[in-house]
Amino acid sequence: MQGADKALLFSVPEAPGAEFWSLSTGISEQVLREYSTEFAREDVWLHAVQLRGATQAGTICTGEQLIDRKTYHRTRFYNEYLARHDIDCFMNVLLRGPTPPLHSPTAVLSFYRGIGKEAFGELECRSLACLTPHLMLAVATHWKMYGLSLQNAALARTLDAVTVPLFLIARDGRLVFANAAGDAELRRGFCLELVSDCLVVSRRVQDRNAVMSAIRSLRDGRGCSVSLVAGLPARRVVLCTAPLAENAQSVKLWGGAAGLVWLAPAPAQTGAIDRIASLFGLTPAESRLLARLREWETLAEAARALHISVHTTRTQLKSIQAKTGWRTQQELLRMVDHFGMLEPQ
Repeated sequence: MQGADKALLFSVPEAPGAEFWSLSTGISEQVLREYSTEFAREDVWLHAVQLRGATQAGTICTGEQLIDRKTYHRTRFYNEYLARHDIDCFMNVLLRGPTPPLHSPTAVLSFYRGIGKEAFGELECRSLACLTPHLMLAVATHWKMYGLSLQNAALARTLDAVTVPLFLIARDGRLVFANAAGDAELRRGFCLELVSDCLVVSRRVQDRNAVMSAIRSLRDGRGCSVSLVAGLPARRVVLCTAPLAENAQSVKLWGGAAGLVWLAPAPAQTGAIDRIASLFGLTPAESRLLARLREWETLAEAARALHISVHTTRTQLKSIQAKTGWRTQQELLRMVDHFGMLEPQ
């Protein structure tokens, strides 16, 4: 902004786990730390904005509009903080309004002039108003991308906890994501390989056509599972696929993933419970509980049948939900039924 001595973009991120951040020119890190640790609570400009309810995105205001100059110059905020750092005049624009539970604007761009300088006037406000729609779009885009990156990282950590090779593929066959076990599988090339960024069947697999057919079906929105033999000595595994709904969160996060592909040891994968247990690393006790719940038994009924306490069944159910990511018992059982439809061919 022409004529400004200093500028500060300060944002309160909305994404869980993110940190506060700021970009500034003419303001040192030490000055910012001093503000955040001691003077933020005494920011008379911010207090005036909140009192006036002027927190709508796009709102532009100056210090003179917010507080009387004589009153302002008597505040501790001015005398012990701003004046020491040669800050007197102020103009800002709210780039993002408050989002619950926050009551303050979540992104603010402020401009400052030093002591003895002319206050910001109508001309500067009009100039800033012309820039504001572009600045708001830039901030909104930044937070959308930043929030997605955090969710991607969290989802990647969750899938890395899966104990079998697991992959997300796009509708064109391109590999979108592989968990840690999946990366290891691709390096070995035992069953699957990566060619031109697409997931393909290794030459070590005996019935390559059946596997490629399963992957093509997944790209068309159909899931299945295929028993296959690969390597020398021969090793039998099951390749399973499951499509993702177009409104699934993972589809949005990873730019249009079509479905899941995973590999599991064949002997343990003859049933839906065994398949889920291997995929998500369930304990034998958790698998037994899941099998009882699949029969629509209550936790109390399952506890009696398994000769354990109801408290233990609740603990095991919470562990199953944490490992699989399925939050409700109804959702969990629905997915068990879906897995039951994917019998090896």
